[in-house]
Amino acid sequence: MGLGKGYNNIVRGILSESLSEDHVTVIEKLPIPRYDEDIAEELKVKATIIRTLLNDLHAKSLVEYKRTKNKKTGWYTYKWKRRDDKIKEYIRNYLLKNLAELNKKLDYEKQNVSFNCSCKRVPLDMAMDNSFICPDCNQKYTKYDTAEIIDEITTEISRINSLLKKT
Repeated sequence: MGLGKGYNNIVRGILSESLSEDHVTVIEKLPIPRYDEDIAEELKVKATIIRTLLNDLHAKSLVEYKRTKNKKTGWYTYKWKRRDDKIKEYIRNYLLKNLAELNKKLDYEKQNVSFNCSCKRVPLDMAMDNSFICPDCNQKYTKYDTAEIIDEITTEISRINSLLKKT
């Protein structure tokens, strides 16, 4: 799973989903170390916005910087660099977190019986407490078939496992 010139669509998608498209755009501008002002100028965005995005990425250890002081003005300038190793680690951890959540959801769907009416889905105990009649729409609860949900979750688990093998 590389982060070179042909920036991997999987990596891009995960970063965009977990952060934002703006964060990804900034990361993509850092194949080599650059000044925040240069990125802002290239993207035609205020430097303060770029700095905010870079600081968000720095908080997640996805970028790093070198700070130098201009002796004439006393101002600091920051040269930012993408941390490909940390991006790979971030993506792997993100996928593992999602995988754990999906496995938990799959276990729940397999081990629990639920019912639904026209307005919601409820667990068995709630359906029993309401004598199998929805208090909101007054319709009778019917057993909910979770096969489709289980299939969707299983498919997503397989997809994530496949992605993890590539990281």
